[in-house]
Amino acid sequence: MPDQPHVVILGAGFGGIGTLKRLNDANLKITIVDKRDYHTFQPLLYQVATDELTPAEVGFPIRELLHGRKNVAFHQALVESVDLARKQVVAEGIGPIPYDYLVLAMGAVVNFFRTPGADQHAIPLYTMDDAVRLKKHVLRTFEAVDKNLALIDEGALTFCVVGGGPTGVEVSGALSELLHVDLVKDYPNLPVAKAKVLLYEHSPNLLAAFAPKLQVYAQKALEERGVEVHTGTGVTKVGPTSIDLSTGATVPTQTLIWAAGLLANPIVNSLGVELVHGGRIPVGSDLQVKDHPGVFAIGDIAAMADGKTGKILPGLGSTALQAGRHVGETIKRLLDGKPAKPFEYFDKGFMAQVGRGAAVAELPTGDTMTGTAAWLAWLGVHLVLLNGAEEKSSTFVDWGWNILTRKHGKRIVLSDEDIETARSPN
Repeated sequence: MPDQPHVVILGAGFGGIGTLKRLNDANLKITIVDKRDYHTFQPLLYQVATDELTPAEVGFPIRELLHGRKNVAFHQALVESVDLARKQVVAEGIGPIPYDYLVLAMGAVVNFFRTPGADQHAIPLYTMDDAVRLKKHVLRTFEAVDKNLALIDEGALTFCVVGGGPTGVEVSGALSELLHVDLVKDYPNLPVAKAKVLLYEHSPNLLAAFAPKLQVYAQKALEERGVEVHTGTGVTKVGPTSIDLSTGATVPTQTLIWAAGLLANPIVNSLGVELVHGGRIPVGSDLQVKDHPGVFAIGDIAAMADGKTGKILPGLGSTALQAGRHVGETIKRLLDGKPAKPFEYFDKGFMAQVGRGAAVAELPTGDTMTGTAAWLAWLGVHLVLLNGAEEKSSTFVDWGWNILTRKHGKRIVLSDEDIETARSPN
């Protein structure tokens, strides 16, 4: 209907999807714009990279979320700019999109901290493309070593990870298990025992946001799984076959996984607002952008604070999801002529998996969990948060298979030529 207020949601991550679902019963016209046609469950990307799950289990088609909703349109397009004064969005291949309410939920990009060579040679782990690229790289590296053992001395089987937060810890543990449980059987003629996973964290401890005893447990659990943990050590330069450390040492390696930080999506530079906290959009207690009523910023693109405590909130998927739900409710309140309410974050605690049978969890009460109990809790929480019944069931089956057999998925890599051949009618 032409008289319906128009809500434009930029980004179909946790924040954008949270907003959309809360507006399910509202009399609105809604347009979603995202450069990908699927929602990514980012906390499980490392399991795609280490062949525990498939991309189809971690990605959910956006258009499938819109079935039966005639008031919602989706455009797969790259957002080029946002004109807050004219209240319109410009996206690649689409004319200007006017809005009455705007939700900026476009997430972040990888922050290489201006480390020389990192943007060229490091493999980040923030998108589905990153996860698939890392999986292919690991398997192709083993194939190359199988043909030329001399590559081992050049660091081909030395896998380095930068960043000791949840992503770095989780991918380090999963990668070590992939190497020493699965690939050691796939390549019986290779000295896979020489394969190493090295984790570098510039601060004194892993998992900085967690309680000290959980930091200690996580490091010990990683080391028990064969991961070499180097805290107080940063990476100062990245090359195609080596990295330089802050200690002055050089490590031969052909794999550097970057899990060290994020920057707000570059679209923030087109807004004309003064940015804070590393280039993020400042928002009020109700998540609206200052001096721009009806414009909301949530998730990694924004400097969100708890409306009750004023504390800056962690960049977690659950935080963005809660913020998206709040924005959806706020838009409905504004439509009804009611004032916006402050966003009150419900702290559900922190969790990180270290490896099979090992995880850490810190509850809002301050209580902590480790080991198998925390691991089972981690599995349950992430299973519940997945979109789609099919994704939940297939993930449950894959995890069950992994637990029973200690085996990962089928380790195959399709080349571009294989994909084109499969598409050919002949």
